[in-house]
Amino acid sequence: MKAKRYSTEFKSSIVTLYNEGRSANSLANEYHLAVQTVTGWVKKAQIIGTDVTGKPVTRAEFNAMQKEVARLLVDFYSLVVN
Repeated sequence: MKAKRYSTEFKSSIVTLYNEGRSANSLANEYHLAVQTVTGWVKKAQIIGTDVTGKPVTRAEFNAMQKEVARLLVDFYSLVVN
């Protein structure tokens, strides 16, 4: 079965409702979502730190930055070896 895609706006509204005190279970029931989907969106939206400019960084942004650093390291080492 193909995974259902949700807009960024919809995910953000669910996370906002969660942060305002709604439970993951109630949101999952009301919007016909899996509880794990709601908690996953909340986890990805959590601010886990700030960047060098002081801008808040979410877990999802941090994970994307880690992947980019890994890709850049591979590119760098391939240049050094050749």
